[in-house]
Amino acid sequence: MARGHGRILTSIWEDEDFKNLDEREQRLYLFLISQPNLNHAGLLDLTLRRWARKARGLTVAELEKLIGTLDEARFVVVDEDTEELLIRSFVRNDGVWRMPKVMGAMVSGALEISSKRLRMAMLAEMDRIPLEELNGEPSKLRNGTEGPSIREQVADHIGTLRRAFGTPDPDPTRGGSGPPLATPSDTPTEGGPKGSTRGRAPTSRAHSPAPAPAPTPTPTPEEEGGGGPVIEIEPTAEAEPRRPDGLAPIDADGFTLTDGMRRWARRDGFADLIDLDHCTAQFVSHFRSTGARRKSWPDAWQKWIRDDHKRASERHQRSSGSNVVQLATGQTLTGTDATVAGWAALAASLDSEDSA
Repeated sequence: MARGHGRILTSIWEDEDFKNLDEREQRLYLFLISQPNLNHAGLLDLTLRRWARKARGLTVAELEKLIGTLDEARFVVVDEDTEELLIRSFVRNDGVWRMPKVMGAMVSGALEISSKRLRMAMLAEMDRIPLEELNGEPSKLRNGTEGPSIREQVADHIGTLRRAFGTPDPDPTRGGSGPPLATPSDTPTEGGPKGSTRGRAPTSRAHSPAPAPAPTPTPTPEEEGGGGPVIEIEPTAEAEPRRPDGLAPIDADGFTLTDGMRRWARRDGFADLIDLDHCTAQFVSHFRSTGARRKSWPDAWQKWIRDDHKRASERHQRSSGSNVVQLATGQTLTGTDATVAGWAALAASLDSEDSA
């Protein structure tokens, strides 16, 4: 679902690095963080032509120059080859890191990143999340038991992203250096009295204990529409509380249908025969009811869409082949006409038998 608003802290106007930008660069930054298709990781497709139409007189060439300035100042990270843009400090400034469920959606959004440079920037941002500020007390579940703390849940999501990204190879187009760990100023905490210290604070903050190793994937027979091995979680006393009460894994894992996934379906022609929203609703309902987990929900969704499209195509072919009757004159009858013609032929055959 597209966002209905963008979060802008009033303290941004006390940020020295932000004030060092000119008004066009500031306006572009505010424009980017208010885009409806910005995901929870701060990722946007680099659509310069579309953005140029949002203001009279704005050109693609001017946008390229302005984005280049924001990239040099480390407000954004851009990869023109993959046509991706990352608002570098979005996860922290938008408060995503404070909410475990939204952090799950952030991981799903971050896994859409193709660029090595953007992945390195994303991992550097995970180092800067102040986990020590999160509640470390066990959470209270509705069934009366205790679950992992907010800090542990967020650390788990960060660990999931690290395992997925591994250690990205340096981007050869950038001379082997990723985005510097010393970065320009971050908007301070909402309501905070002090100016920003982005680039002046230590690179890494204190971390909570390292998350437990991920469960070992156990391949099982593929379910209809599924993809990849299901990760079976043994219902042990330790693992069970880690499932948010009342939520199936697909909800807890933060699956979201993104604009990028829709573009993939349209680009490859899958949206021609199937309703993406209906198929996605069926996909979510299926995995919500089974409680299964997937290593990558976007990959599982793509397989589901491919299978749905294949079945729809086969139905269309069968329907086209069975309802067409070719007459000697070359004229074709379809649907009801073909049925009537069939009954007429049978009646004629019975009449001939009676007369014989």
